[in-house]
Amino acid sequence: MDAPGFQEPIRSAEQAQARGGTLRQQAETILRQAGWDLPTLPIIWSPRMNRCAGLFVVEKDRRGVWHPEIRLSIPLLRRRDWPWPQQVCGMNCRNPEEIVQRILEHELIHYKLWKDGVDWGHTDRFRVLAWEAFGHQGITHGIGTES
Repeated sequence: MDAPGFQEPIRSAEQAQARGGTLRQQAETILRQAGWDLPTLPIIWSPRMNRCAGLFVVEKDRRGVWHPEIRLSIPLLRRRDWPWPQQVCGMNCRNPEEIVQRILEHELIHYKLWKDGVDWGHTDRFRVLAWEAFGHQGITHGIGTES
C-alpha cells in the first residue's frame, strides 16, 4: 500500500490507551501525530446513542458561541461480544480498543474539516484525509446502523 502521500496508520494512541490514557489524551496524540495543530475538544460517553458509535457535534450556546464535541456510544462501544475481527472505517479491528481508536480518528477528521471552515461531511476531502492520515479505507464506522 504505497499510495502517494500515504503514511502508516497511527498506533501510539492505542498504546497510550492500553497504558491507561484518557480519551482526551488519545485524541491529543492522534491530532499531534496527524500534524493537525488543533486544540482538543470534549469527548463524551453517551448512554443514549444506540444507532451510531460516534458523532461529531457542534452546538451553539446562548451567546452564539459554537462548541464542538465528540460523542461516543456506551451501548455500542462497550460491547464485548463482537465477532473478531470487526471492520471499522474499512480496517480490521481485533479488539475494542482498536474500534474506539478508529472511531476517534474518524470523528477527529470531521473536527479538522469543521475547524478548516469547509464542508465537514463525508466528502471527497474527508476520504482523502482519512486515507492519508490514518489509512482508513472506508468513510463510515460500520458499527451500529449508521453505515
